[in-house]
Amino acid sequence: MPRSVTHLDVPDPALPRAVVEAPEERSTSPDPFADVPSPRRVAVTYLLGLVAMIATLTVIGVVLTSTDALEGVREWDLSISSDVADNRTADAVDLARFITKMGDTLAILGLMAAVTIVLAVLRKWRAIFFLPMAMLAEITTFLSVNQLVGRERPPVEKLGPLPGTYSFPSGHVAATLVCWVGIGVLLVAYGFIRSGVLVVIAGAVMAAAMAWARVYVGMHYTTDVIFGFAMGVAALVLVVLVLRIHVFRTLVTGTV
Repeated sequence: MPRSVTHLDVPDPALPRAVVEAPEERSTSPDPFADVPSPRRVAVTYLLGLVAMIATLTVIGVVLTSTDALEGVREWDLSISSDVADNRTADAVDLARFITKMGDTLAILGLMAAVTIVLAVLRKWRAIFFLPMAMLAEITTFLSVNQLVGRERPPVEKLGPLPGTYSFPSGHVAATLVCWVGIGVLLVAYGFIRSGVLVVIAGAVMAAAMAWARVYVGMHYTTDVIFGFAMGVAALVLVVLVLRIHVFRTLVTGTV
């Protein structure tokens, strides 16, 4: 016997089509940290990423400092450091010293503490881990690679206290980039795209200024600061991927 047709079977023609048809399911969560994996998965992928960073930079550092094939690069490095040291000016020295202090440990920790307090006040509990994880990746990679490569600092006059570490790579440059660009990444992730992009650009400029300052005061070769910059970028990308932060999607679509 055929089923009788009731008013429930036929859509009301007066209703808009969008009301009749069920909307396609999609994620509407505004939390860019909504897809953070389990703690175990985070730990495993984070450690694997750290190993990859340390291994890659160590190989680069050893090849750069020890192989005959790159002797020309080392000579180029030395020539820049020597030329800079021989042509210093008082004003530039003051500026370089001021910039390099911005990358000291206390300055970086103070900035991270301020960001942590703001995130805690806003109750962004998962986001609190972003900068510390990126900084831990940077510091762990720096200390490991620094000792494994063991590159001596440039043979020029040093301005300021000499750190107890080696020259390759630059920790000041990496830490500056992680902090400031990391703040921009958080802003972009939460939908403040214009402000976030501006902070990212400003952070990259500050890291470049730090690179100049560290070479100017005689603490690093040019290649040290280049790979310090790369180390900072790698630390941020690692944590973005490990925590599955929706920052890249936000940049592409313009929505969280």
